[in-house]
Amino acid sequence: MVDISKRPTTPWHLWAIGAASVLWNGVGVWQWYQKVTGAQAYWSALTMEQVFYLRSAPLWTDVAYGVAVWCGLLGALMLLLRRKLAFNAFVAGLIAMLAHAAYVLALSNGREVLGAGGTAFTLVVALIFAVQIAYSHWARRRGLIR
Repeated sequence: MVDISKRPTTPWHLWAIGAASVLWNGVGVWQWYQKVTGAQAYWSALTMEQVFYLRSAPLWTDVAYGVAVWCGLLGALMLLLRRKLAFNAFVAGLIAMLAHAAYVLALSNGREVLGAGGTAFTLVVALIFAVQIAYSHWARRRGLIR
């Protein structure tokens, strides 16, 4: 029989970071969904140059973007469920996001088309993934997630 009294209680920060991660990554999934389904609200908010750039990008960039946001959401849900797979999902999400960012920032004229805001946002996303990875690793080492 398992003695559940020895299991650490879930601290408030795990719930806070988990919930914030679900919201953050959920917005990413929503953006990806709007992009790949051709939602008018998504495309009408862009300039013609941005529309042309995004529609002419290779398919693998959409796949990498999708893997990144879905892995981020999966990691966030795993964190709330207190599963150590959160760490793996966040790492996979960061790798996919970096593949997408490599195309946007280095292999195409994405920096020019998306501007300084697009470049800064890419760096913010990478930083948030790094924080999620660090937190889930820390939580795993402390036994907060199993």
